Amino acid sequence: MLIYDDITFGTQECQLNLLELYPAVDERRVFNAKLDDFLKSDSSNQQIFSLQGNTLKYQSEVFISDKIDNRPPLLLLLGNPASHSVAAGLCFAFEKDGQEHRFWRMLEEAGILTFLKQPSISADPIEIIEMKRNALLELKYHSPFRVGIAVFYSLPSTASKKWSGVEGIKKLLGAKAFGIISLQEENRIDRQISRFIGSTGGIITFQKDAYNRVRSHNTPAYYKPLALRGLLQGKYKSGQKIFLAGAPPTYLALTTLHKSAMLIYKIWLSQQFATNPCSP
Repeated sequence: MLIYDDITFGTQECQLNLLELYPAVDERRVFNAKLDDFLKSDSSNQQIFSLQGNTLKYQSEVFISDKIDNRPPLLLLLGNPASHSVAAGLCFAFEKDGQEHRFWRMLEEAGILTFLKQPSISADPIEIIEMKRNALLELKYHSPFRVGIAVFYSLPSTASKKWSGVEGIKKLLGAKAFGIISLQEENRIDRQISRFIGSTGGIITFQKDAYNRVRSHNTPAYYKPLALRGLLQGKYKSGQKIFLAGAPPTYLALTTLHKSAMLIYKIWLSQQFATNPCSP
């Protein structure tokens, strides 16, 4: 039902087979009505979505470089992409006022990722996006980790309002279809993790469903108060030496609790990698 390009970096082309997902006429009619409203919720959707008969085509994103170095791999796993960011070519491209997104400042303050070249206040947003993309691709940044960024759910949605985030795509697809797609997305992420991390590395998730889908049975389920205290620590379901942390949601980035949690996770992961070294 879900088909996607097996790329590792940049814009990912995806397709949903709506005939398989909604075989009943009434189910499809309900979906089509919601889809019309969903697509109107963000002007960027015109650039990244197209409905062709029984196929919904859309663009998604992934930023995992094929380059390697001696740093342990760390995957930052997001919920789903924002439509305007997919259109711009970079996750968390900018805030709604056009300023740099808090996500990048949060990573810098936690010591997880700092770009070598810092843009000026008057810099062209397109140039800033290209600078960050190139840095992620070429591994040209300050970090104790080799950083990759992926989304658990490939389907983009608006960053605010009725259809925002993962909850927005749940509303669009409906419970049954969302469950089916979730399993396929889980398989996609498992392959990305296997290719990027291998047997030893780390994952920090920034969304509840993504965390719960990749955690081991012995790792605590998502609970926001624990995330805010930096206590969602455990392992990936398919790797005993792949360590998992559940971060608070990104809308809280730069709050005192979020900063503290991210610093705790950075220190914890560094300690795990010190005792479980990775081979490039």
